[in-house]
Amino acid sequence: MKIKKVYVEELITTKQINAGLELQNKQYDKRLKNAKHTVKSIRKNKIRLFGCFLGKRLIAVFGLIHHFSIRESCYGHLFGQDEHALRYVATVGQLASINQIRPNTLYSILFDTAQRLGISKLYAIITEHEPFYTDNLDATIHKQNCDIHVGSDVPVTAISMDCQALGKDTARFIRRSPSATFKYYEGSMVTLVREIHYNDAVWGPYQRSFTEIITSVQQEVYLDVAEQLDGPVLDVGCGPANLLKFIPNRQLEYHGIDQNPLMVLGAQTRINELGFTQGTAEQGRTEQFYVSGFGVKTICSINSLYAAQHPYEQLKHLANQLKKGGTLWLANPNPNMTEEKMAQLLANEKGRWGQHPLFDEFCNKNIELVKTFNAHFFPLEDLCEWLTSLGLEIKSQSSDYFDGAVNLIQAVKQ
Repeated sequence: MKIKKVYVEELITTKQINAGLELQNKQYDKRLKNAKHTVKSIRKNKIRLFGCFLGKRLIAVFGLIHHFSIRESCYGHLFGQDEHALRYVATVGQLASINQIRPNTLYSILFDTAQRLGISKLYAIITEHEPFYTDNLDATIHKQNCDIHVGSDVPVTAISMDCQALGKDTARFIRRSPSATFKYYEGSMVTLVREIHYNDAVWGPYQRSFTEIITSVQQEVYLDVAEQLDGPVLDVGCGPANLLKFIPNRQLEYHGIDQNPLMVLGAQTRINELGFTQGTAEQGRTEQFYVSGFGVKTICSINSLYAAQHPYEQLKHLANQLKKGGTLWLANPNPNMTEEKMAQLLANEKGRWGQHPLFDEFCNKNIELVKTFNAHFFPLEDLCEWLTSLGLEIKSQSSDYFDGAVNLIQAVKQ
């Protein structure tokens, strides 16, 4: 059975918000007529609306309203006294979905989005399924049979859910490691949007040469990873899917993700040329892709983590998308990757690739990337420590690749 990749993004334009409201209002018509919204009311009430997409199809939507105190909310009187130590809270609503998204996937997206926005606790009023929230999401019931008319004669309950320190049941339900569930980044990923033209100036020129030139040191990493892959495989920061050239099993289920549309176009071309019948490539930010259900068996991050805005946040997200027993293959430059080291490695390739018309461009771009991203060239021990804190066990580790300038780690989710 093929994995399903769900993409989350904020609905900002009028067209996007209307699409979200169409899904929501269809489900609210029968029981929650008074809870329906328009584009005008969404903006007036400062509701941030988020959509979950399967391909181009919108399959779920939810809204968040930020508060420095739950007393600011029109329903604040239902929740009793504030916990003054909380940094930032939100009320959640406008929740609607179709059956193509599993509940654990939907709520993992909701909790992750809240965490990325620095929200400590979520407050909500619900009209059904109290045991679902208390048993699976460690919800606290503040008041039952609230005096709120939602459009039909249904009981209303006020609840809250902690998303700073996840409870045991919540962590189990949304597949989270309790040791690393919350990390606040000032201003991190405040707006989750699909970036259509991400850094074309950086990655566009690189795509042309990177598609055709694969150096011997790159091949060594690809070969060592490819021979041990077990599908389905999620390849994040896939570029033009160079990894596929070293995988003999053309029936392997492969899913590539990259932020740059030119890289994705190259990956789609390679998938078709090599005949990977179960291969796909999609454009978007890694942290906004979710594997529906119980996770994916294998994730590869081959020399792409260094380009992440928040590398630890990305590693945490990848760990969360693995199924239990799943494997993460992580290759990333270490501090030995200097401009001088890269120049030396490229000089060693001149005999093989020197006559290629794109070789000079390839060399220049690689030197430029070292200058740009060297702050994210992490020591092997730091990466291993991070992965261990995320609930992964290190099965193998090496810093021998690229003449000692690239780490390769195999880690398994416990």
